[in-house]
Amino acid sequence: MKNILKSILGLFVLSTISNADAPMLQPVPFSSIKPLIGKGKPIMLEFGSTSCHSCQVMGRLLHKIKAKNPKSNIYFIDIYKDMDASIAYGVQIIPTQVYLDGKGEVVEKHMGVIKENGLNAKLQKMGIINDK
Repeated sequence: MKNILKSILGLFVLSTISNADAPMLQPVPFSSIKPLIGKGKPIMLEFGSTSCHSCQVMGRLLHKIKAKNPKSNIYFIDIYKDMDASIAYGVQIIPTQVYLDGKGEVVEKHMGVIKENGLNAKLQKMGIINDK
């Protein structure tokens, strides 16, 4: 059992290191996102920091998703540069994902890292990305 756990941990570390050079979704000032909120399209706000490891993992995943869905409303907000937005959305830990409906209302909030398949499903369900 101990060897199995070591193997799993080793694979996790290797996958994290091998993916470390992948591009990350870059932070966007909240002031440039604010005019889009409540204009009929759902939005995902990813609150985090470029120095946080878990946020980097999410940032790389979001970059990959955004590359496949360039018109999607997925935005990374650096909590240290946009502290007021972080407070307004009740961010307590990072990373935190906030999902807004077309009216700008918070419909769901998730704290922590999400696996790719779960995140894709959530973004499709919310209408933030297309099914394909």
